[in-house]
Amino acid sequence: MTVTDPRTTGAVAVSPTRAGLDDTLPFALALIPFGLAVGGASAAAGLPAATALFGAVVLLAGAGQLAAVDVLGSGGGILPVVLVVGLVNLRFVFYGAGVARWFTGLSLCHRLVLAFPIVDQTFMLCQERFADQPDLDWRRRYYLAVTGLLAGTFVVSQVIAFQLGSGLPPGLGLHLAAPLAFAGMLARAMKGRAEIVAGAVAAALLVAGAGVLGPVALPVAVVAGVAVAASSSPSVAPAAEERS
Repeated sequence: MTVTDPRTTGAVAVSPTRAGLDDTLPFALALIPFGLAVGGASAAAGLPAATALFGAVVLLAGAGQLAAVDVLGSGGGILPVVLVVGLVNLRFVFYGAGVARWFTGLSLCHRLVLAFPIVDQTFMLCQERFADQPDLDWRRRYYLAVTGLLAGTFVVSQVIAFQLGSGLPPGLGLHLAAPLAFAGMLARAMKGRAEIVAGAVAAALLVAGAGVLGPVALPVAVVAGVAVAASSSPSVAPAAEERS
């Protein structure tokens, strides 16, 4: 299935899969150093390969994984890990609400499966694309292309870093990977008043809380920014009902 790309003048037909891959490629490339940083941190903390791979696939959230690795590396138990990761990943509650609205024509089970791999970049790209694209099948195929490329890139880069361990070059500056990944998203998203306000709130909280919250400051700031954006920006229209 191909449909007219809503961002063009109407003369170009593009498949949803191709559109998703094209839109996502820059963000996928930006995730590689982030994935390397998470995989390297897992190896440095002495985590078993099975545990590191489980976190990469099941959590699928770099900030949450880094927080979990930090707690496990310092000898923390499962309860502190769950509490910290839950706090860091609180923003996915907002993202899940977006998935429910984007795919209203699908069953609850189908929507829950689609919500599982969503990350920050997925939400931003789909929120932008789906505003002018009501076709449910187009949305679903676009979403699968976006999540597939992002998740695949992130998990594979983690596995590579974990296998390399101390073999990673020390001058890569991987400690900057997470802030740079979020900065790229912020630059792409700053298009209107709501986005500017959300970015300002997140930046203020990040600066104010850096000394108190440490590594948790970034995801907490992101949660606050997402909440502000969600409450002040118009919602994407629900998808048209799927027809048999």
